[in-house]
Amino acid sequence: MKLKFPIFIIISLLTISLLSLYSLLSSGYMKPYIIKQITRIIIGFGVMYCVFLIDIKLFKRYAYLLYILCLSILVIVAVVGKTAMGAQRWLDLYYISIQPSELMRISLIMALAKYFSGIHDNNVNKILYLVFPSILVLIPVGLVLKQPDLGTAMLLLLIYFSMLFMIGVEIWKLLIIPACGAILSPIIWQYLHDYQKNRILMFLIPEKDPNGAGYHIIQSKIAIGSGGMWGQGFLKGSQCQLNFLPEKHNDFIFAAIGEEFGFVGCVILIGLYLILLIYNYNIVIQTKDKFCKYLVFGLNSMFFFYVFINISMVCGLLPVVGIPLPFVSYGGSALVVLMFSEAIIISVSINNTKLTKY
Repeated sequence: MKLKFPIFIIISLLTISLLSLYSLLSSGYMKPYIIKQITRIIIGFGVMYCVFLIDIKLFKRYAYLLYILCLSILVIVAVVGKTAMGAQRWLDLYYISIQPSELMRISLIMALAKYFSGIHDNNVNKILYLVFPSILVLIPVGLVLKQPDLGTAMLLLLIYFSMLFMIGVEIWKLLIIPACGAILSPIIWQYLHDYQKNRILMFLIPEKDPNGAGYHIIQSKIAIGSGGMWGQGFLKGSQCQLNFLPEKHNDFIFAAIGEEFGFVGCVILIGLYLILLIYNYNIVIQTKDKFCKYLVFGLNSMFFFYVFINISMVCGLLPVVGIPLPFVSYGGSALVVLMFSEAIIISVSINNTKLTKY
């Protein structure tokens, strides 16, 4: 049951993904990019199987080493990374391209879980004990911002804040950094790229440039609204089929699903995410080992922020920051990394009775 239930949810989400991609990209016909996505799914399940064979204790033992490895790859990307769509985020490995920032999220969560599990509960509110984990977070955040990738940088910070909340850091201390960010926002604004400034401005007033920077969010809202209660039907979404909706297969796939399957389809999709998130959080409650508890909580927080940010930006509630919808958006790196993450959570659940404090 511990293995079958989350796998069933993941398969359900992947099925929705393939149906949507078939409609959005193939126009009713199987094409190479659909086959490529199926290949990525098979690789993802292969990765999950390998994770099930790994002793959870090894993740703690080599957490810092994995962090250093992923950080080194981020540095390599900053020097010789592949540039696409104005961002230098990918590492070209001849046959495939990977996005190291995706791997950085997991290694960072592992490193933070190892550190926090090693300090006494009485010390979590002492500023001195928060210096090292803050450095662990700020270094990759700086490298990711340089790419530039504001969405991933924001995600890393949100994961860090959620883990601080988990270990019991006082709320007022968690508000210090956001407060400083608000005070320094005029200075930060000067260092943002033009497209990042446009995204923020278009979030506030998308109608200011309906045929330019505001085009994405306006078309997204039209697509979602035109779906109504039951949707326009499979292969019948006008905004998607006529290519009015940009990035319909990737960041804005939720809007495409809303158009073709309507409010009911969106509720079913969100319901599947909620079930998976609740399942993962239940593992956090049941797990006694501190490292595994923090690890699962951090990974589950990552899932939550993925879903929350993507759906919010598609609906116009947050600026567009380029965060894919877990297990549904087209792409390889994020899909495999998310399947890897869920495999760790399931592995903790399966081995929960065997885990002891070490």
